[in-house]
Amino acid sequence: MSSRALGFVLFFATLLLYVAATLVADRPDLIWDEARYKWFATSLTHGTYCTPEKPDVINGPGYPLVLAPLIAAGAPLIVLRGLNAVFMALAVLFTFRAVWPYAGKKWALGISLLTALHPSVLRVGPYLMTEALSLACIAGFAWAFTAALRSERWSWGPIVAAGFALGWLTLTRVFFGNVIMAATCFLVLMLMWKGIRGRVLRALAVLALAFTMCVPWLAYTKSWTGETLCWSTNAGELLYWATSTHEGENGHWFSEEDSQNKPELVANGHRDFYKANYYLPVKEREAALKKKAMENLRANPKGVLKNWICNWGRLIVGFPRSYYPEELLMLVLVAVNGPIVLVLLLALVVAWRNCRKLPFELLLLGLLTFIYLGGTSLLPGLPRYTIVVWPWIGLVMAAVLSKGLRIELNGEK
Repeated sequence: MSSRALGFVLFFATLLLYVAATLVADRPDLIWDEARYKWFATSLTHGTYCTPEKPDVINGPGYPLVLAPLIAAGAPLIVLRGLNAVFMALAVLFTFRAVWPYAGKKWALGISLLTALHPSVLRVGPYLMTEALSLACIAGFAWAFTAALRSERWSWGPIVAAGFALGWLTLTRVFFGNVIMAATCFLVLMLMWKGIRGRVLRALAVLALAFTMCVPWLAYTKSWTGETLCWSTNAGELLYWATSTHEGENGHWFSEEDSQNKPELVANGHRDFYKANYYLPVKEREAALKKKAMENLRANPKGVLKNWICNWGRLIVGFPRSYYPEELLMLVLVAVNGPIVLVLLLALVVAWRNCRKLPFELLLLGLLTFIYLGGTSLLPGLPRYTIVVWPWIGLVMAAVLSKGLRIELNGEK
């Protein structure tokens, strides 16, 4: 079967799978972050985003912008949720097309199937959550970005496509704005090497296009907060919990309601702190939360380090959680993500020993992944924060092991 035919088989199989999952999992109430995304999307249909009553800019407008036309048309909740089936089908197709040129059909098929069937995605895919759209953008970026840098000459089609995918990803999950800025700094330093300068310039063009897409969002957040380059207004809250080292806490995030009502958190003084600071105007609240986070870090750096180590466990398998029983999903993630981590470690060893033979564009994807995961590890994490970059991880891992491992086993230099 040709790559195109197999890709479309994967597309329609994934589409049917997630349509079925949405029908089976349908429920009348909103769970997790669904209410927030639906509220922002509904606000867009009224010509607003934030309001004086809800001034927070917690998440970017990428996903609400997708939902808004359907809400304006009166689409029922199940249709809004079903849109994720299209995004997952695109994510699988783009992943397959990205991996094929570097690792062949079998690896492309395996990485794509894991994208479609990973338990973290299957769990949230049938609901109004951003993972499906994020995966589509991540995979689409990987396909277009590698094509743009693999080409011998400037090809504006893949460059624009990669810039658009990364820009929409950033508007959907604003933490990638930090990834863009950090990666830009690294790439500017790479311009001193003439041999890769052309490809570095193409990569910078992609990042510039993505950042340009986000300028209206940054202008909007500045109008609300007065801060330049404000991607979101919950960084202080995340840092507060990441650095909290009271007895029994390990950097796990808690909601506003938890801080007020959970007995263990009340005993640790979080209710009093929240009442004094959380309901201040957004800018003052952020400053107070960040100030407290810095105080926590100075007071107990070893405890914060322990929280950081625990956070890697949460990013990979969802463990440990403070003051909550562990979920059965943790065992599933250990069974799935455990072998992936081991294979990834093997790939890193092989890549290190053969780094000069790796395509430059894959090294850049590895850099972006490293920046994202490194930055995410500093904040309270969940397994679904990690799975969104699986197409990048899977592509680099497949490319390294499909070729580099043979080199290692044959003893070639």
